[in-house]
Amino acid sequence: MRIQYKLMILLMSISLIPLLVVGVSVRRDLIAMSETLATRSGNILVHKASTGLQRIVVDHARVLLGERQLLESTALLLASRIEGVLSGHAHMPDEETFTLGETAQREAAGDYFILHMGNPSPLVVDFSRADSEGPGVGTTAEHLIPLLGKVKFDYPGLILWLRVTLDDGTVLTYPQAKSGRMRGRGGMNAPQAMDGEGGPLQSKLAWTTPKVDPATRRMAFEVSAPIRDAQGALQGNLTLVIPVDSVLRKNRHVSIFSSSADALLVRPEPGAEGSPARVRIVAEEQSDRSGPAHWMVPESESWIEPTDPEQFGLMADSLLAGKPGVVGMEHLGGQALWAFSPMDENGTSLLIIVPKSDIVRDAQAARAFVEEQVDEHNSKMGFVALAVAVSVLLLSLFLSRMFTRNISELADSVRSVAKGNFAVRATIRSTDEVGQLGMAFNSMIPELKERVKLKNSLEVAQEVQQSLLPAKPPAFDWADVAATSSYCDETGGDYYGFIRRSSGESEGLIVAVGDVSGHGMQAALLMASVRAYLRGQLSGDAGLDEAVRRVNELITDDVEGTGRFMTLFLLELVDGGARWVRAGHDPALLFDPEAGTFEELLGDGLPLGVTHDVDFEVGSKPALKSGQYIIIGTDGIWEMHSPSGEMFGKERLKDLVRANAGQPARAIITALETALVAFRGQAGQMDDMTIAVVRRR
Repeated sequence: MRIQYKLMILLMSISLIPLLVVGVSVRRDLIAMSETLATRSGNILVHKASTGLQRIVVDHARVLLGERQLLESTALLLASRIEGVLSGHAHMPDEETFTLGETAQREAAGDYFILHMGNPSPLVVDFSRADSEGPGVGTTAEHLIPLLGKVKFDYPGLILWLRVTLDDGTVLTYPQAKSGRMRGRGGMNAPQAMDGEGGPLQSKLAWTTPKVDPATRRMAFEVSAPIRDAQGALQGNLTLVIPVDSVLRKNRHVSIFSSSADALLVRPEPGAEGSPARVRIVAEEQSDRSGPAHWMVPESESWIEPTDPEQFGLMADSLLAGKPGVVGMEHLGGQALWAFSPMDENGTSLLIIVPKSDIVRDAQAARAFVEEQVDEHNSKMGFVALAVAVSVLLLSLFLSRMFTRNISELADSVRSVAKGNFAVRATIRSTDEVGQLGMAFNSMIPELKERVKLKNSLEVAQEVQQSLLPAKPPAFDWADVAATSSYCDETGGDYYGFIRRSSGESEGLIVAVGDVSGHGMQAALLMASVRAYLRGQLSGDAGLDEAVRRVNELITDDVEGTGRFMTLFLLELVDGGARWVRAGHDPALLFDPEAGTFEELLGDGLPLGVTHDVDFEVGSKPALKSGQYIIIGTDGIWEMHSPSGEMFGKERLKDLVRANAGQPARAIITALETALVAFRGQAGQMDDMTIAVVRRR
């Protein structure tokens, strides 16, 4: 709502106080006149009150049904969006749609309190977090909190908790309770899935009966909607916890008849053979009339005691049949009207008890006489209200321009920054909250400029590092070679490369795969240094061991005191065979499709950069068989974790190579990439991954 309208409402409220004073005075005169008509027929008034109460309770039940349908639709829609998030679709709300101001959080926090002996005490909650447990907690919370928060603040005061229960044991409850006794994440009798309670998941939309919420001791309903995967299989539940107070607000029209009406939730139960039916009290509204009412569950099993068997029997039969109605019975020592209407298919009904003494007292005035006086009063007040409204409208238009000038200035500055102008500053001529916001905005712009510059630098570094990797695998006469690398950050420390060199009359090809400790910018710089040193040392006739020894000396000088190092595996293909040097790297795998066996290509040697004086062992295979594969990879492949924490492992890698035997080297890499993505699921990539595959033609 615009400030102009808010100001108009405020001024109108203030200006209407004199009119209210006049209204109270006139009301007092009307009440004095109505006392002369107090002896009018009470039976007629009670009859009219009965008809009105029945209409009110039925309408109220209909409103409750509408709210129920709204909550059911909300639960199903939110469950659908959660399904999209869990399956990897872009169903996340924009960041701007879930930006909570202090006012919104303060108002929402007022709904969280703990009832003890009918008295509320504060319950501190955090709307930016959620209570969570289970294997998928980190990723699930990160992706779902914006969705849950948006629904919570789309229906302020209606939804207390939102809980997501998945079949893998993940339980997420929003918002997070930072104090109080919010430790029973399962709630009351909510559907649960392997969360410590062992309860089954609900496969369709379901409501619970009112129960006590263990965190707040308030009466609450729960509505649960199923969460399914892409194949339609049940994978969890979304549960909305709805306080009874928020949906069973006493209908304001009941105050026409009485300000001391009592409200109950009841459920009829048929009696044993030959015995009358009974009506059990499920919950009752408790209030000291000076504050908000709260619904409470009786401490022990409680039943309505019939004071008039005939009228009670009529009410019990109607409740069993699911029909609304009104009966007259004694209540708290006086006669009262009992109006009731069913609320749901479980037989739960809303019962409102209004003392007849209140009905007669509030309805004594002769309607025709009072209406004539009220019409005359309204005619007089109408002209006054019109004059006040016009004055308030003009005043609000004038004041709103004066008050919103600084806000408009700040909005223009924000739009300018959005277009890339970081030199702009907001000129705010005030010291109030808007002025403080302008100062914060001005101090934010330089930091934002630096962040944009840093982001651009990282993008340039990424482009430079990618240019150091081969654009495509080399063509080699007797071997099929392919390789790829995937970084978990913009830049990484994994490396692969191909170096051609001649050995006598033979043309050879060196395949290099390395892994720098850590990842990020520093790892990328060390990788670039190793690449340059390798190419320089392998450009001549130096043996693999001698070249690696010299590179180790250079790298040790570079990284001395930093604690960084790099593992390296060099494989040279020459004359139909292979020789290699292993500098602390995981052994390469030699796979023979004919025998179906794997052999590790071992060799002594420390990682590069650990110490100067290191000797490296050269291993060799003089002749590779046709169709044999050599696989060189980094530990980011077999140490990848699934959402449940399981590692991919080398055995899965071997099984994949075995299943794709006979395929080109590039096909092996493609199959591995597909398998890794499926295994990782929603979990993020935690380490760089590099693999090179060589196949003897």
